[in-house]
Amino acid sequence: MARNLCSVLAVAAVLAPTAGALMWPPQLIASFPAPPGAIDVAFEHGPLYALAGGATPTVFTLNYWNGSITGSFSIPLPNGARGIATTGYSPTHMWVSNRLNGFLYRLTTNGSLLGSFACPGGTPFGLGGFLYGYEPDDGYLTVSCRDENHILRVNHTTGSLVSSFAGPATAVIGYDEWLAVDRYTSYLYWNHYGSWQVLDTLPAPPWGVGTTVMWTTGHGVRAYVLCHDGYIYHYSGYTAVAPASLGRVKALFR
Repeated sequence: MARNLCSVLAVAAVLAPTAGALMWPPQLIASFPAPPGAIDVAFEHGPLYALAGGATPTVFTLNYWNGSITGSFSIPLPNGARGIATTGYSPTHMWVSNRLNGFLYRLTTNGSLLGSFACPGGTPFGLGGFLYGYEPDDGYLTVSCRDENHILRVNHTTGSLVSSFAGPATAVIGYDEWLAVDRYTSYLYWNHYGSWQVLDTLPAPPWGVGTTVMWTTGHGVRAYVLCHDGYIYHYSGYTAVAPASLGRVKALFR
């Protein structure tokens, strides 16, 4: 699969559709190298974040058009960091999961620790954030539990469990706003709280996914998938039909 598939101008044209235009389901439009050691990504209509694990976890901020690194900071967490999520607008926070101790940590976007809570139902891997006032998971943090193959929706400040549902295959490692990836497949999956469907075949096994869904303003989807080949793949889609209706979304996939 060719990398750097579109120029910035071409991407801009896709993401600013004219009335009635649509590109659905979301399509792969670009790719770029991930920062060294990256194991997850987060995106909520702001900077693109990439998490690198290890004894001293590091968060990179990236330009979401071309992947250039615009900053980085280490976070004061124990070894075992695995997933990252963020909110898009003020108050902007960040969450990082730890698969070894089972905790979720809330931080500022410069790495200062605000608090933590235990994952309420499994071993946490990838995380999904939300965009205040715009997305279907508004106010909830989603947690992918690989070993249990389920996805939790939890209160983002207390960690209390709200609901859960099964992953798309056998070992979900990332879910964010309807899109998911699994440890043992190379597919990008879609689910609007209904049945899972394969959206695309990825060029390499995935690490994680970060997605924003502007469902109240233009029905646009922008997603970034980090893969084991060291690249981040950028997907984008737009439809004049609100994705809030599952039956209408399914019809678009036929």
